[in-house]
Amino acid sequence: MDGNVVGALAVITIFPGIVVVFWLVFSTIRRLKVARVQAEVHSKLIEKFGSSQDILTFLETDSGKKLVASIGIEQPNRNPYNRILASVQAGVILVCVSIAFLIIGVNFPDVAEGFKLVGALGLALGIGFLISAGLSYRLSKNFGLFDRDHSVQKFAA
Repeated sequence: MDGNVVGALAVITIFPGIVVVFWLVFSTIRRLKVARVQAEVHSKLIEKFGSSQDILTFLETDSGKKLVASIGIEQPNRNPYNRILASVQAGVILVCVSIAFLIIGVNFPDVAEGFKLVGALGLALGIGFLISAGLSYRLSKNFGLFDRDHSVQKFAA
């Protein structure tokens, strides 16, 4: 590989890697702080009650139900629509970026090899995400997951 290609690939991969590491660190710190604050508030609230009957009475009220619902820090997203849309978004973005890399690889012969390689890999990943989203949609529809979400929302309302 040419020195220019190695340099270009290094810049292309190192910067996103640093961004991902910082994002992971800061999102983890944020989640830990939120969890500590929630745990502190919940423990102080529970300490205020004199007996278990008082707690049960409180939990039957609207405020008590909201407290129990808020105990989870971050619930995983079980909505199939959002998960499928996330796969479609990732696939479309990867396909577009990969096509840009392939165009750069065709127009700049000095760095063509590296950009074509990265473009081809990204294109394969993007198409894989799109195929995965299509299959997830089809399977979710066949399993009745879309209908189940609507029926749960009807009963909750």
